Amino acid sequence: MKNQFLLSALGLFGLVFLLSNCASLTGFQDGRTVGKGNGELSASLNVAQSPDFEDWDDQSSDDNIPTFFISTVELGGRLGVAEKIDLSLRLSTTMNLGVGAKFQVVGDRESQLALALGAEIGTFGLLNAGLWNFQVPLYLSVHPKENFAWYLTPRYIYQFNTTFGAENGINYAGGNTGLLFGNRNKFGLDVGFYNVGTDGNSVGVFQFGLGGRFALGRN
Repeated sequence: MKNQFLLSALGLFGLVFLLSNCASLTGFQDGRTVGKGNGELSASLNVAQSPDFEDWDDQSSDDNIPTFFISTVELGGRLGVAEKIDLSLRLSTTMNLGVGAKFQVVGDRESQLALALGAEIGTFGLLNAGLWNFQVPLYLSVHPKENFAWYLTPRYIYQFNTTFGAENGINYAGGNTGLLFGNRNKFGLDVGFYNVGTDGNSVGVFQFGLGGRFALGRN
């Protein structure tokens, strides 16, 4: 009985992984950096819509691209290497591993308006190391009170498989918006929408999430 349960769990995990090879669309980031020497841990539960890439090549530009929803848990961390530069790492249950950086160009850790530039490179871990994605986000946030913030994150993502060449990739254009509540530790709601397209085909996908950010250091 235990062996059957274990095999079923492994099979389900494998199915989830195979069907969900899309870039992470998780948000929960405002325009502020954490400050030099400080850090932050994060966790979120997300429900994301994904194109069915298995059937993508069989569709014409006039067809409705099939999609499905999948739930994921994502864990992450940030470290302030300078007062306005953060390095980040995040990993999801679909084995999507991402490493990125954020550079704050407007405001500081206490300003009501904050804007930062970002970049991230991601891959699907050791199980599918040939599948990569590159993300370019812009982090904008408004902080009318220290325990409340609204953020908007326009983002472009390019996903490609090195087996077929970087020029044969998939484009994501869209962004995330949400609310964050709390002083040092923050909890929030995130919503995202992206248009995913390649080879004349495109489809819109949604993402919803609940998450928390937990401060380390004096930020």
